[in-house]
Amino acid sequence: MWYALLSSVLIILFSLVMYSVLKEKMRSDDEQLLAGRIAELRAILSQHASDYSRLREEIEREASTSPGIYLQVLDGKGVVIAETGGSVAKRIPDIPIRPETWTAGSGFDWIAEDGNSYRIMSSHLVLDQRFTVHAAIDRTNNEMLLADFWRLLSIVGLLVVVIAVAMSYGIARKGLRPISRLAAVMDQLDVHRLSHRVNEEPWPEELQPLAQMFDGLLSRLEVSFSRLSQFSADIAHELRTPLHILRGEAELTLTRAASVETYRASIESAADEYDRLSCMVDALLFLARSEQPDTHIDRQVLDARQEVVAVFDFYQAMADEQDITFTCLGEGTISADSALLRRALGNLVANALRHTPDGGRITVEIRPQPEHTITLIVSDTGYGIPPEDLPRVLERFYRADVARPRQGQGAGSGLGLAIVQSIMHLHGGTISIHSAIDHGTAVTLMFPSATTTG
Repeated sequence: MWYALLSSVLIILFSLVMYSVLKEKMRSDDEQLLAGRIAELRAILSQHASDYSRLREEIEREASTSPGIYLQVLDGKGVVIAETGGSVAKRIPDIPIRPETWTAGSGFDWIAEDGNSYRIMSSHLVLDQRFTVHAAIDRTNNEMLLADFWRLLSIVGLLVVVIAVAMSYGIARKGLRPISRLAAVMDQLDVHRLSHRVNEEPWPEELQPLAQMFDGLLSRLEVSFSRLSQFSADIAHELRTPLHILRGEAELTLTRAASVETYRASIESAADEYDRLSCMVDALLFLARSEQPDTHIDRQVLDARQEVVAVFDFYQAMADEQDITFTCLGEGTISADSALLRRALGNLVANALRHTPDGGRITVEIRPQPEHTITLIVSDTGYGIPPEDLPRVLERFYRADVARPRQGQGAGSGLGLAIVQSIMHLHGGTISIHSAIDHGTAVTLMFPSATTTG
């Protein structure tokens, strides 16, 4: 509709301009012709100003060469001394002529009593007396030509508008057909067809960027749904084990009489499983909250060494039991949330304790870096992580099959490193892991420095 409206407006403007140009051209030609005749009359008057009979002959001869032009000459008293065209010339109105038009002439339109249209130009000439010269040209044919031209423009313009509307409708239909087809393709997509790609079809060049962006969206959705499905399966698997243990112990206790010590042991085992479930739920809630875009952290400028020592103090009893040495190297300030920082370091230290043999060593090195960053490197002398497992150790619930936790310690929930990664994302930092079998693992946390975060 906008295309049709624009086409119509342009056609109407074009028609008006063409009509105006033609009308102005005719008026200009008429005035040039009248000005020429007045100039000839002035020349004749300058030669025969006193011989009126000779003046009339010259005017009649001049008029015979230009049909449709009427001439009239008046003396200073307003008496007609020569004219052509008979009654037409007699009807020419006596309009006062301004002094500035005595030599240049001035044209105007006049409608006679019979309805014919004339263009009139008058001028004065002062010789031995003052003469007034009138020249008129019949514009009836010109008016008829302009009327015919306007009717032709109206008919052609109307036809062109109709054609423009029809063509714009056809062009719009053809142009929007790929969009309708794209909408139909998108409407067929669902969770089970996320692997389908829209850009596999030959779309017009204008729609290719849209198809590519939609394919990117489908890829991200496919990955998200895949991770969600895997996450749900992992949660079910992780919850099934402690629930089976709790149910089995409860059923075993209920089916036979036992001593107080046996009941106590059963309850203590159940309490351990409850604690494991509680920790798992807390971890899942933390991960869910950390993924919210409006999550706020209480960022402060902290002494990195002081935070590391606080974590070491918390795990010192466990380290003494396993004869593992804690070491903190370097100093620096770090812009972070204290609770989240200690939780990340605590998860890494707990993992290291779980996978480091007796007599080993766990080290946290603080390294201020160029470009206003600071890194914390948590390394151990444990069993290490196989190379094929390294790309996946940050995934939720993932645990390497060959990992060898210390005897008497569980394998963990598989959420510790995922939580550390979420904490780093909240701080705008990164996490990287390097490991070698039987040589230990080093986890590098890179934080923006206090000067960067303000």
